[in-house]
Amino acid sequence: MKSFPLLSSLAVFIAALSATAADDPAVTCRREAFDLAGAWSNDGFRLRDGCWTGVFTPGKSSVVRVNLLAGNRYWFTVAAGATAGELAVAVYTEDGRPVAIQSHRDGTRAAAQFQPTSSGSFLVRVEQSRNSAAPFCLIYSYK
Repeated sequence: MKSFPLLSSLAVFIAALSATAADDPAVTCRREAFDLAGAWSNDGFRLRDGCWTGVFTPGKSSVVRVNLLAGNRYWFTVAAGATAGELAVAVYTEDGRPVAIQSHRDGTRAAAQFQPTSSGSFLVRVEQSRNSAAPFCLIYSYK
């Protein structure tokens, strides 16, 4: 019987890489965000390409500027590492006025849905309930 040491080494490397990715908090956040956003796709929402990832700075929220179109409906979905505690998503106009949203919270996952009445820039703020450095991933869906 002939042995293939290169293939055996490759299999071990792939198994180790998979285990490392599964234990990576940033990978877990991304997977959790996409998992929750999948619920909106059942209602006809399409995922926007790309995502925002980062690490919460203790004592600060994270803000992302997005350009949105009037008439579309949007879901902003975020997931974070367990050290973040509960999450909240809020949406503001470019000049800082809060907009009415439908919110969803599920521990270290949260989402906000709204439909802008005018096109333009909006600010999406993500907050954590704990004052810790925790990884997060924010994505959005539209229809």
